[in-house]
Amino acid sequence: MFIAASLAPAAAPTDSLLSTLRAFTRALGTRRSLQAELEQALSSFLTSTPSALSTGSDVLAAPSDSLEADAPSAQPNGAAGRSTCASEALRPPSEEELQEVLRIGFAGLVEIKEEVKVLQAAVERRWERADLARIVRRIEGWESERIRATLERDQLRRLQSLQPELDFDSSIAEKNALRDSLARQIQEEVQEVHAEIAELAAAEEESGGGALANGQ
Repeated sequence: MFIAASLAPAAAPTDSLLSTLRAFTRALGTRRSLQAELEQALSSFLTSTPSALSTGSDVLAAPSDSLEADAPSAQPNGAAGRSTCASEALRPPSEEELQEVLRIGFAGLVEIKEEVKVLQAAVERRWERADLARIVRRIEGWESERIRATLERDQLRRLQSLQPELDFDSSIAEKNALRDSLARQIQEEVQEVHAEIAELAAAEEESGGGALANGQ
């Protein structure tokens, strides 16, 4: 398995509310890419099957069952080039390789969490949009719950691979159901952010067009 670590994420732009929200959605896209790569690496390790080239599939766009599939999916907008780890598997990873993927991936998730804290503070204090800050806070809370559920599920998956005589299926299914429920809640809130971005972008374009007309 080939693992490539990118440079640390650039400082999030906060020169306007629009750029701050766009930076937030880019951070979400990168997080989803990392989660998909971690999922792919662990699944390949546990099933001893090669995994396809990681493309940073959006784990929130599909139910948990589809994450076990090897078919690649589209890169989320804004995530290209920012993923902290990328894996290309010609064979299942060894234990050491898996640990390296997990180390890089979780370090990236921590970086993203810190970046989002900065963005949330800018939304609330600099741009004085407490309503949007609450949305960001809810998204981050559910993201943390989802990551926790994923870790608990993956512990069960590893136990299942080590003790195949025991039945972990119902517990794994329960964790997957929780992950999918949280994903739906996150996606609903993310749509609110996208709607705000669209409104701000339209207002900015209209303002720019008006200024150009006045200049003529």
